[in-house]
Amino acid sequence: MKWSVVVIAMLGTSAMCRADEQGYPTLERVDHVLTCMREHGGQTVDNLYACSCEIDVVAQKLNFDDFSEARTFEIYKRMPGEKGGLFRDSERAEKVVGLLEQARSDATKRCFIGMKRPHPEAAQAAPPVTPAGVGAPHTATQ
Repeated sequence: MKWSVVVIAMLGTSAMCRADEQGYPTLERVDHVLTCMREHGGQTVDNLYACSCEIDVVAQKLNFDDFSEARTFEIYKRMPGEKGGLFRDSERAEKVVGLLEQARSDATKRCFIGMKRPHPEAAQAAPPVTPAGVGAPHTATQ
């Protein structure tokens, strides 16, 4: 009985963490969205939609293995010296990082990343417009 509970728990956990149809694990998608939101001003609904859209667009253009490889090249190319040179001076790095940059560029256009939309609250804060003559001070003419 005890083992069956452990097996069921393990199967449930692996089902929750598995990759989506494009091969991107949920954890990677969430990490990408949170990082994107932080880079674009914080956790707002606009950023949530834009950053979620971005990772969807990237996932359509790159399989997860290429995405992971490109991110690795991006991160480690800043390493100084010869070790960093392995990541900077590679044809493969240029290819996969270029693909990722193209996907991000397309996503930025399609997903309105970093764009601020006017919110309904801002429109309500404006003073009400009154018809001409209504509420205007009266002047006496004699």
